[in-house]
Amino acid sequence: MESWDEGGVRARLREMAAQDPRRERFGSDTHQYELAPVLSEAEIRAFEATHGIDLPAEYRSFVAQVGDGPAGPGHG
Repeated sequence: MESWDEGGVRARLREMAAQDPRRERFGSDTHQYELAPVLSEAEIRAFEATHGIDLPAEYRSFVAQVGDGPAGPGHG
C-alpha cells in the first residue's frame, strides 16, 4: 500500500490556497483547497461493493490516509 505524507499534502494545499486568495484557479471556488475527511476501510469496501469495482491501490490509500477529495483537478 502506498504511504502518503498527509501533512505534506495538506501543507501544499495551504500553499496553493495562499497563492490563489481570490479562488481564480479552475475548481477552487468549489473545493476551496480543502479535503473531506478520510474514509474508513468499511466505507471504502462499501463504495467498491456498491459500484462493483476495486479502487486502484494508490487512490484507495489516499482516501484512507489523507482525505476523500474534493480538492484537485476537475474538482477532485
